[in-house]
Amino acid sequence: MKMFAFLKFLQSRTEFWVFGDSLKRDQECENYIFSHKTLFTMKEIANKVYLIDPYETLGVFSTYFLDFGKKVLIDPCVASGVNNILDSLQKFKIDRLDYIAVTHIHIDHGGGAATIAKKMNSKILVHPKGVKHLANPEKLWQASRAVLGELADIYGKPESIEEDKIISVDDGQRLDLGDDEMIAIHAPGHAPHMVAYYLNKRKILFPSDAVGMIIKGKTFPLTPPPFDFEKAIETLEKFEKLDIETVALTHFGVAKKDCIVESKRRLKLWFETAKEARSIEELDSKLRKVDPAIELIDKTSILYSFYLTSLKGLLSAQGK
Repeated sequence: MKMFAFLKFLQSRTEFWVFGDSLKRDQECENYIFSHKTLFTMKEIANKVYLIDPYETLGVFSTYFLDFGKKVLIDPCVASGVNNILDSLQKFKIDRLDYIAVTHIHIDHGGGAATIAKKMNSKILVHPKGVKHLANPEKLWQASRAVLGELADIYGKPESIEEDKIISVDDGQRLDLGDDEMIAIHAPGHAPHMVAYYLNKRKILFPSDAVGMIIKGKTFPLTPPPFDFEKAIETLEKFEKLDIETVALTHFGVAKKDCIVESKRRLKLWFETAKEARSIEELDSKLRKVDPAIELIDKTSILYSFYLTSLKGLLSAQGK
């Protein structure tokens, strides 16, 4: 099946998960579920903090909007999701954003940043290593197409933007947003240019892919090449020391702090298992024997492609 047709198929059948007290409890686990038939434009996950599902295949990407004294968008998703984000903001009569906080420059997280920044007169926050790639994304785009193939074209090519519209954020840098303080936390492992963001008053962590993805209540590592296992563990341990009430993930929805512990446990298990495997197929087979939860990852889902890329990263991290 061609990739575009495959994604259209997914769109017709996808269910997505969000963790929160306002949603209907699912009987099989301590999570919450609703289908695309009850799609919201923006869902408030905490006071003045909103989740936007911007992509046509639902339950894959979370973009977060902070409706504070200073308006912030966290992880603006893919370029092809920009109009959905702008439409959502328009319904709240938001015509300007102060900051667009990019957790890392992978095109499923920062692909829409430049386009939205131009339309909303915003500054973009990003790790120092990501500045030049956001300003001129040509090398990033070519690398993305090499890794993602047709999926990159569906995500869309990021636009370029003047470098003076981009702010390089240091580890521990604090931004006063009026209603809360946002702290930037360098979080390498998944990518060397990863930044997590933490709301000090609300105790919400936006860890992006450093924690992984949640599927039906289980947290799965995201370890694409070039993956750094030791730094990834250090990042998770840094998160464990924070006073966190809510973890707001990009893939997908929100969870409690214990998802960080689960991610670290599963990451260690997967990395040790990868030492005995020589190929993605062999690693997949071995992991299914030691981690039955992998069966929860639907093979027809985009998230399954994230899983396969993670296996590749685990092997490459060990020189295979």
